[in-house]
Amino acid sequence: MRVELRFTRGPRAGQSLALDDNQTVIIGRGVETTFRIDDPSISRRHCQITNSPQGVLIADLGSSNGTYVNAQRIGTWVQLGPHDEVILGNNQVQVVLPNASQLPKLQCSSCKKEISAADEAAGRVRQDTNGQVVCADCLKRFDFDPHLIEGYLIEKKLGSGAFGSVFKATQVATGRVVALKTINPQLVSNENDVKRFFREAQTIAKLVHPNITQVYDAGENRGTYFLAMEYIDGPIVTKLIEQYGKLDVGYSLRITIQIANALGHAFEKGIVHRDIKPDNILVTQQAVAKLVDFGLAKSFAQSGQSGLTAPGEGMGTLAYMPPEQLDNAVAADQRADIYSLGASLYHMLTGKRPFEERTTRSFVMKILNEMPPGVRTINPAIPQEVQAIIERSMAKSADDRYQTPKEFETELVKIFNQLAARYAAQRSSRSSAG
Repeated sequence: MRVELRFTRGPRAGQSLALDDNQTVIIGRGVETTFRIDDPSISRRHCQITNSPQGVLIADLGSSNGTYVNAQRIGTWVQLGPHDEVILGNNQVQVVLPNASQLPKLQCSSCKKEISAADEAAGRVRQDTNGQVVCADCLKRFDFDPHLIEGYLIEKKLGSGAFGSVFKATQVATGRVVALKTINPQLVSNENDVKRFFREAQTIAKLVHPNITQVYDAGENRGTYFLAMEYIDGPIVTKLIEQYGKLDVGYSLRITIQIANALGHAFEKGIVHRDIKPDNILVTQQAVAKLVDFGLAKSFAQSGQSGLTAPGEGMGTLAYMPPEQLDNAVAADQRADIYSLGASLYHMLTGKRPFEERTTRSFVMKILNEMPPGVRTINPAIPQEVQAIIERSMAKSADDRYQTPKEFETELVKIFNQLAARYAAQRSSRSSAG
């Protein structure tokens, strides 16, 4: 069944894209997509559309602005009908299909039950490891296979995203508990995705540091790519912010100091992370901060040689991204990581991201032209010295920031010690007065 995607708004307006049976298209502004739209309102890899035997399916790929079908934001694997309208940022796509009576019903590959529109809209539908669609009732059974990766026993799912999942597992041969990060081949659009996935293991192998998560093993097993990583028994910083609203000044500084030290180690090895954010910082039960997810990291000594990041691409997360990384992630150096770590400290202390915008265009304009509100305007209890250190780390020009992670760490430690001494003196004074 041949289907047609007609672009009615945006840079590709007036153009059409035909999908034959079993054909998949990845739409986005990145160079590795199969249908590229040069528009900053959409993500580098925005959505995936598949013309499958079970119907035409669309899935969001973790885009910043979301994928909408008939004005409803979707997650993964929603079936498209005739004349459905898809919104991707500032772009509109009309789906041209045969009449509804000719369309195959979306059916669960396990129980063969027809999948309801409500389950589709709620994202309670996905593909199993064989690429077959699974309904909400069967989803638990397919939530994970304990023996998905040979040599590992999976205990529970820790999380999932557009490209794969992370599990808590035990390495059978050693008894070591690991975090097993997986990505299925059905979610890999080209060879570069696989290279990026394994580049994380190659990068972390060069880094041995108490504040950087380790990778123990990597490979492919029965069609699933995996990384076996150090298991961190603790939450990501984002969860702590959600739980408490904002974090204590001393606690936030301790986390930031540890990550700055980790970035200093990476810098010595010629590596920049490029995606520092609270989502990528975990904190153990012993209050040890761990930097994770080196999937976007690069060696600045070999900048541009991998071919995985094209000039002009801005990789990372907009809320924490410095101006120079917006247009050219290849050129981002250690000062970009310093900016992102400063932005993460901002979020920890205020409970708000430096910029809270609804569209990519608004984000870009703010990042390029404006400083975020001072942290003291949001939380007056934050000391002036801390606001100053954040503002310098987030300076628009990289030349105006701290130039190395070590310089940033040294300043953080200095401020932390000054504040600790000040608070100790205040407590002593109050105790004497009492």
